[in-house]
Amino acid sequence: MIGSLEIPRSRAAQARLDFVGGLMAFNSTGFGPAMGRYYRDNEDQVADPADIRALGDLMERAPSYRFGAFFERHNHARMFRAILDILEPQGDKARSWLDDCNAPGSLGSLELAPELETPRYYRNIEIHTQPGNYHAEFAGFLYHWMISPFLVGRDDGDEMGWNLARAVPKGDYRRILDLGCGIGKSAFPYCELYPEAEVVGLDYAAPMLKYGHKLAESRGLKVHFTQRLAEDTGYPGGSFDVVSAVWLFHELPGKARAQVVREAHRLLRPGGVFAIMESPPFKVLQERYSPLSAFLLDSTGRRMEDPFLPGFLAEDRVRLFEQGGFSEVRDLALPNELTGWGFGGEYFFGAYPWWATLGVRT
Repeated sequence: MIGSLEIPRSRAAQARLDFVGGLMAFNSTGFGPAMGRYYRDNEDQVADPADIRALGDLMERAPSYRFGAFFERHNHARMFRAILDILEPQGDKARSWLDDCNAPGSLGSLELAPELETPRYYRNIEIHTQPGNYHAEFAGFLYHWMISPFLVGRDDGDEMGWNLARAVPKGDYRRILDLGCGIGKSAFPYCELYPEAEVVGLDYAAPMLKYGHKLAESRGLKVHFTQRLAEDTGYPGGSFDVVSAVWLFHELPGKARAQVVREAHRLLRPGGVFAIMESPPFKVLQERYSPLSAFLLDSTGRRMEDPFLPGFLAEDRVRLFEQGGFSEVRDLALPNELTGWGFGGEYFFGAYPWWATLGVRT
């Protein structure tokens, strides 16, 4: 149940969802240690650990990697299918609930732009193999119901958003903009950290925003959701104190990434902060953590319809920010439990910190 929407599930449907969810959680935590051991036992066979292709030749000989890669894609497909088999027979109820927005007494608001076209770079892909991408009618449900088992419950309290929100230097912020907010989980922490601020969540996908609006209202959080493009928001210049983005940049092509940075710079008042969170760049992974993690992220991007991920992780983010006009740019490691970094564990892609990049509009 989300808010006031009840979606009945038969015992068989719930059992199937639980089973597939359990498999997804195992995929996140079960294969990583075995792949890590294989790599450490055989890494001397790779002449240059920074050569992702050569490392791939090694890992393709590992049963743990070959099966894990197969399992990752097909387990996602089974999860999405299990969710749709619950939703589609009750589609009219779900659609009616999503469309019942801006109800009297709402804390926040939802502003949609039906004329806004899906960005060209999203039209022919299904990111993370999510059916219909983020603009399919049940995208919010698909994402929300999938993300908990995928992250083994470790984002149920919006931990990803909290990690970045806490990394933003404390300030007297009055307007905060979260780009690529999806269902709002990355925007919600700002409502608690800065209760007097206006928090705006922006995304191109109406179904995600509708779901996010309902989710925020059910939690008693005041967020203003708006359907716009992150690279061309239409807001006046100098109208925000903080602009942030969690896991947005790896889903954008290079040209759009540069446009978003420039747009964030335009939107910020002098002294305003731009902050993003992603996985560390390939170079950082290879030099400070494990070259295996760089390969695994590169390969999952190619396998799981995340085509812009390899290009982004190869990019110098400090330089990207500086070219967009920002000063005082820095990278910051953010400890987290998901990857086991600092906690003695390990998941599918290895153990490393989430990675923030911050810049200031002078």
